[in-house]
Amino acid sequence: MNTPLPDLGDLLHGAVDEIEPADRIDAIRARTANAPTRAARPWLYAAGGVVLATAATVAAFAVLDPSSPKDHGSMVMPTGEDQVVPVYFIGHTPRGPRLFREYDEVPAGDPLQAALDRIQAPADDPDYRTPWAHGSFASARQAQGVIQVEVGSAEVDPDSLSTQQVVLTLQAAVGERVPVRFDDGAPVTADVDALSQVMINDPTEGLEVHEHFTARGAANSFEANVPWEILDDNDVVVAHGFATAAGTGRMYPWEAHIDVSDLPFGYYTFVATTDDPSGGEGGGPDSDTRTIIVR
Repeated sequence: MNTPLPDLGDLLHGAVDEIEPADRIDAIRARTANAPTRAARPWLYAAGGVVLATAATVAAFAVLDPSSPKDHGSMVMPTGEDQVVPVYFIGHTPRGPRLFREYDEVPAGDPLQAALDRIQAPADDPDYRTPWAHGSFASARQAQGVIQVEVGSAEVDPDSLSTQQVVLTLQAAVGERVPVRFDDGAPVTADVDALSQVMINDPTEGLEVHEHFTARGAANSFEANVPWEILDDNDVVVAHGFATAAGTGRMYPWEAHIDVSDLPFGYYTFVATTDDPSGGEGGGPDSDTRTIIVR
């Protein structure tokens, strides 16, 4: 059962307390400047390239864990030609497909429409996917306590994971846990079981790192333990450690400061997992990955 929605001011305050916007802008800038070929997004560059504001002009907005009044992500909005929105995509877990979150740069303007447009294009992370092709949805707007979506070519099943992808993405864009209505259908609310039990916020896919970096995310893990590893091109573990996930709600924030100064230059995979195999209901722990480039 959803908890009562708090005042939006509290949501924004919580988001600002828990997130460092400057780090988010630096991560996006580094990713877009140095991303490997497989992570490139032609649709973004065709829209006019990458323009980012300095940290002083960044505002942080709440991204909601559907089981908690406060989540531990952010929507960062530079004041220039681009904005960064949190977007949910479908990925694999031992419990079957679940939703993972990434932060993507889109043209500035209406964040609700930008988020809706973004899920109709491929994810940055090659481990994620979206079933929604361009033209699946026409528009989205918030009015009278709901987010109203005008459906294009899509066939919407209100009970499907792909519909939850849209619901969570749009709720994150507006910073409120409000129902989403597709055309004249019944409003759809968020389902906490749709989420992976561990997510990586930083590093972003294809991030170039130098000597050390900070990994961040959210997790629901046994005894709050979030093990992490770095794998080389041969899937050999070259670094490992753990972070502690603590906070309120269903998904708890975690953070790890990682030294890669001893690693040779090259491509690596950063992996964060849940600690208890029962988190995957007998199939193993949930995990999330990012490609990083050590320079």
